[in-house]
Amino acid sequence: MNSIKEAPYISGTDALYYFAQSGGGYDAIYLDILNQIEDRKKEFEALNYAYVDNEIIVTLNEIDIKYSGKGRDGFLWFNHEFFRVGFKDSQKSPNINDIRVQLNAVGIYTLGIKSLLEYINTQFLQGALLKGNTFPITRIDVNMFIQHNFNYLRKEMIVSKKKNHSANIAEHSSGYELETYYVGKKPFKLRVYNKMQELKNASEVKRELMLNYFGTHGLDINESIFNVEFELHREFLKEYGIDTIEDALERSQYLFELGCDLIKIIDISSLSEAQLHSSNRRRAALLPIWEFIATHYDSKEFMQITTPLEKIEKISYRYNLEDAKKPLKRVITRLLMHNNAPTLLYFYDLLQNTKEDYHLRCEMKKLKQAFIHPIRENFAEDLKAYSNEGLQRFKEKLDKELSQMDDEAMNGSTLYQELFQKYQDIHREITLRGLEHTPTPLYDVDDEEPF
Repeated sequence: MNSIKEAPYISGTDALYYFAQSGGGYDAIYLDILNQIEDRKKEFEALNYAYVDNEIIVTLNEIDIKYSGKGRDGFLWFNHEFFRVGFKDSQKSPNINDIRVQLNAVGIYTLGIKSLLEYINTQFLQGALLKGNTFPITRIDVNMFIQHNFNYLRKEMIVSKKKNHSANIAEHSSGYELETYYVGKKPFKLRVYNKMQELKNASEVKRELMLNYFGTHGLDINESIFNVEFELHREFLKEYGIDTIEDALERSQYLFELGCDLIKIIDISSLSEAQLHSSNRRRAALLPIWEFIATHYDSKEFMQITTPLEKIEKISYRYNLEDAKKPLKRVITRLLMHNNAPTLLYFYDLLQNTKEDYHLRCEMKKLKQAFIHPIRENFAEDLKAYSNEGLQRFKEKLDKELSQMDDEAMNGSTLYQELFQKYQDIHREITLRGLEHTPTPLYDVDDEEPF
C-alpha cells in the first residue's frame, strides 16, 4: 500500500468533442470550402495525378486543414495538427448543429485545453459562429495516467453498477501482456490500457510529446504507465445536468469519481472460487490501487496549462515524408509477401522516373494555362462586337447575379471576383460608347441571351 501511495500520476482530460452553432457568415464559408476542394481536385486532375482526400488542403482564416472526406453523417471532415472539425450544409438536417469539433491529444498537451478552445473558437472559426455562442458538449474523456502495471487484471475483478456492463467487458492482449481492458459501451465506458504500448504505434510527434509530458510530471518512461480513462458521451452527461463544455470541465473531477464509483476493481485475494463467481464478490474490498485512483483525481494543475494565442503559430499543412511512410510501407509489405524484395537501386530509379513525370506534367499544365489565359483576356475585346442593346442586357444579368450575393459570399469568393471583373469590363465598354444614361430595354433580362 505504501508503494501505491507513492505512485506518480497525472490526471486531466484526454479528449473533448463539442458542437458549435453557426452564424450569419457560415453559408459563405461553407461554399468557399467546397470551392477550395473542387479547385484542388482540378489541380490534381490537370497533372493527371491520382490523389487521395487527405492530399487536399483547404484554408480557413489563414489556417490550413487537411480534407479527410465526407462522413456518413453528411459532414465534410478535416484534420488539423491539434483537432478534427466537421462542417455540413446548413440546409440539410437543420435540427443538428452545422459544426462539430474534436480536440485531440497533440493539441491538448501542446497548448493546454483552454488555449486550444480559444484558438479554435476565436481564430479558426472566426466569422462562422453565432455571436454569444454556447458550445454543447458531445463527449469528454476524463483520465489518469499512473505508474502502475495492470497486467494482473482479470474479468472477475471488475464489478459495475450498470446492468449491461457484465456482458461488455473485453480484453485485448499481445504476447501475454495486457494492452487494453474495455468495460461498457457508449455512452459510458471505461478503458484501462498500457499507454507505453500504445505510443509504440503513435506518430513521432505524439510519441515525443507524451514522453516529454510524462517526464516533466515525474513518471518514469522506462517503467509501465497505464491510462485509466472514462469515455462519457452526451446522453450520459445530460443525466447529470452537464450540457456545455464549461459544465464538463468544471465538473471533471466529479465525473471521474462518478466513473470510479459506477465501475470498481475489487481485491479478490480473500475470495473463494465459489464466491468469485457469485454476487458475493461485490462485497469484496476495493483493490488498493483502485481506491487510490478513485480518490486522487485533480485537474487543477492540468487546467492551468495555457499558451498565449499570439505565441501559437498557424499550422501550414503540407503532405510530408512522415505522411508518406504508411502507404509506402504497405506497398513494400505487399511486394515482400509476393517474394519481390525491392532494392535501393529500384527505389532510386523509381524516384528519378517519378520526378521526371511530375516535371513534365507541370510543364504541360503551364502550356495549357498559357493557351487558356489569352482567351480570358480577350473578353473585353469580345464585348466590342456586341450590339448596344445586347451589351446592356448582359450588364443587367450581371447586376442581378451580383445583387443576389450577400456580403460574406462576396468576401474572398473566386466567383464574385470573376463576375465583378466582367462587370467592370462591360461598364467600361458602355462608358466608351456613351450609353450610361440609355434607358433599360422594356423586356425581362432573363428572356434571352445578350448575344
